[in-house]
This record gives sequence, C-alpha cells and structure tokens, in this order.
Amino acid sequence: MLPLAFSHSPPLSYERLGHRIQLAISSPHVQKKQYVEVKPIPGDSPEDWRRLIADLEETTGIKVDLLESGFIRIEWREFTDG
Repeated sequence: MLPLAFSHSPPLSYERLGHRIQLAISSPHVQKKQYVEVKPIPGDSPEDWRRLIADLEETTGIKVDLLESGFIRIEWREFTDG
C-alpha cells in the first residue's frame, strides 16, 4: 500500500502563516479588544503576507492597516442579530 501524500507533507508556508495569525486572533484577550497586531518574522514569504492581507481585506467586517512600525493591525467587529 502506498503512503498517503498528505500525511507526510509539511504545511505550506501560507498555511503556517494563516495558522499563526489564527492562534493570535483566538486569544481571549484579543477577542475582547477585537484587533490584533502582528508582524512578519524572518523567513516569512512576502508573497504569503500579500495574499493573506488581500484575503482578509476581502472579508466583510475585517479591516487591515499597515502600521509604520511594520506591524499589521487586523480589526473586526462582532455581528449581532438585531
């Protein structure tokens, strides 16, 4: 039997970046503030960051700001049934 390719494949760099941002966003402290500031780390792909920012900017309720400090602020708001 051949091994399944996905069981041994390392995560793609975009997936790793997305997971890192997801972990930052899921923090209870961050959820109360409804924003997080993240910064690329050495080894991150600039193309992955451009793609992530573009994907986030296309999402309703998400605002992305590129700060002078090099950080990227991701803001969102809660949606409530009214």
